[in-house]
Amino acid sequence: MTLCTAWIRQANDSEELVFATDSCLSGGERWHSGVKLFELPRKDCLLCFAGDTNRTYTLILNLISSIKFDTHLSNPHTDIVDVLEYLNDLFTTLSNSISGYEPITFKDALGDFQFMFGGWSWKKSKFRVWKLEYNHEIKAFIYNEFNEENMFFGFIGDELEKAEEFLTEELSKNKKILSRNFDMEPLKVLLKMIREKEFDSIDGAIQMAKIYPPGMTEFFGVMWPNYLGRKTFLGKDVNFEHKPSVKYIDPDTCEIMGDEIPDKINEPEQEIYGVNYDFVLECYSEEGYQLKKNITERQKMTLKIIFKEVAYREFVKLQNEEVTEEETIEE
Repeated sequence: MTLCTAWIRQANDSEELVFATDSCLSGGERWHSGVKLFELPRKDCLLCFAGDTNRTYTLILNLISSIKFDTHLSNPHTDIVDVLEYLNDLFTTLSNSISGYEPITFKDALGDFQFMFGGWSWKKSKFRVWKLEYNHEIKAFIYNEFNEENMFFGFIGDELEKAEEFLTEELSKNKKILSRNFDMEPLKVLLKMIREKEFDSIDGAIQMAKIYPPGMTEFFGVMWPNYLGRKTFLGKDVNFEHKPSVKYIDPDTCEIMGDEIPDKINEPEQEIYGVNYDFVLECYSEEGYQLKKNITERQKMTLKIIFKEVAYREFVKLQNEEVTEEETIEE
């Protein structure tokens, strides 16, 4: 199977909902780059699964198609609870329509799998996440909401007791048992269980996405197996032919790579920064050129763009100078 997790992360003065999973698919054979985390045709929710892919992929593709071509379901004014109820009914109808599986039982034919669905509910003004699975007694899917007092998280898949044990250890190490606030502790648990090879069914690069209020998803790539490793996205290696425009996570620090702004810079020069010279001066103090503490997120984003442009311009300049020197020597 696998291990999937979702939790509400406290990010400064705001909250964000994080989904993460491994990438291993198994069932007679093993794939280390199976997609398990899905964006639906609306930006306020996510879906992941654990278990048999011969049913889950079919159900998920049907759901994606249904939402895409249904004006009510794809409308952001439709609360995710309505999407949840439709999802539950759709999965029930499709599963109960399976036939021709004799001589095995329907239970064996359906297989063993679970879903985790969640996102931003505008009606409740909060994040909500549910676990869904087929109940053979009532012959229908049922859903249960993850809702622990003052601390939201959920796991589905394999080795759940061990995962919660590791999570408690992480919280104790960070002295968060009493504060009941998460940062990236569940992601560190997932990483630990992938790296410790005793959990055979939990493997492959981590897949991760976030939902921000009031309902906007962002998918992330992950450096794998560490920050010195290769870039991966949804379990697959990234190359020049397949290069999604996403940010990348360092799995060891759980921080976004390349998202930092220097706390201190050399004295800005008009020749280097050009028309952006005054803006850079506004963001850094005159004494020591330390980054000011009160700059906005928009200013930070602009600084990143400026620094990248300067770095690229200096790189091109250096290359041209080297070519000129080589040509001079040859002459």
